[in-house]
Amino acid sequence: MRGLLAGTLGMLLAATAPQAAEAKLKVVACFPEWAELAREIGGPAVEVFAASAPGSNPDQISVTPELLASLKTADLLVCPGGGYEDDWLNPALDRIGNPKLADGQPGRFFASDFIAPLKDDHHNHAGPPKPHDHMHPTGNPHMQGDPYRMRTLGGQLAKRMIEIDPSAAATYSANARAFVKEIGALAKELEKKAAPLRGINVVTQHENAVYLLNWLKMRSAAVIEPQVGLPPGPGDLARIIELVPTDNVKFVVHAAYEDPKPSQYIAGRTGIPIVNLPFTVGGTAGGGPTFTEFYRDTVERLLDGLAGNDRP
Repeated sequence: MRGLLAGTLGMLLAATAPQAAEAKLKVVACFPEWAELAREIGGPAVEVFAASAPGSNPDQISVTPELLASLKTADLLVCPGGGYEDDWLNPALDRIGNPKLADGQPGRFFASDFIAPLKDDHHNHAGPPKPHDHMHPTGNPHMQGDPYRMRTLGGQLAKRMIEIDPSAAATYSANARAFVKEIGALAKELEKKAAPLRGINVVTQHENAVYLLNWLKMRSAAVIEPQVGLPPGPGDLARIIELVPTDNVKFVVHAAYEDPKPSQYIAGRTGIPIVNLPFTVGGTAGGGPTFTEFYRDTVERLLDGLAGNDRP
């Protein structure tokens, strides 16, 4: 009798296990920061797939069979929007034909629908306008640099998850409240710590630190890359080297996924420090896997640069 009961119970567990797994809200995130936001809000109620890794170039996403399979079964797609990912995402969505992720459906969550993106030059380049073609004509998509914007988007994402999956509403609500409280407190703490950075001029390798610089009230004297995906020429480098002393540039920054050679050249010729920033959650060894670690590591690296230290 006991054997029969044990066997029956085993079959019941086996039958219900797949259903329990399928009960999770399946999320596909375009980039690591959006994957982490979905995890922080969704917790154990979600299963998250990221289309790219922290060390990869967000301007160059490969549409893999694994990504297509994840999009096919996804309940929710989380991306910055504003057209940034259109080149690879739209063809992928056309191929998999998932109606849940169609335009106007709850399963499509684009951050730009809730927060207007900043323009590339919103943080005010120091001095007169510099020759530079902006990378993101519809607005900069790299909102993860600003904890306040991510805090707002965390709340909005919780609402969308509740709409799609009301059975886990308590989990989404509780996690969102905790996230909003934690990130808000952290932002204020780091602003005090980063006060010496206010008003300083830096050189950036790419237009991907707009929100970070705007949050900490820093200024970009120049962007090394003249156009997206194109390395700077001798004239571009010479112009930046010339403005470093005149604009009192403190250091040069590049994202962890970027080839640092242009920044290293500027730093070597001018004697200013070079700072490698995580750019996204998990971009550096100390910059992940949570938003808290990401923001702390970012501010620490910037302060090290101001102190005259390289941060590779």
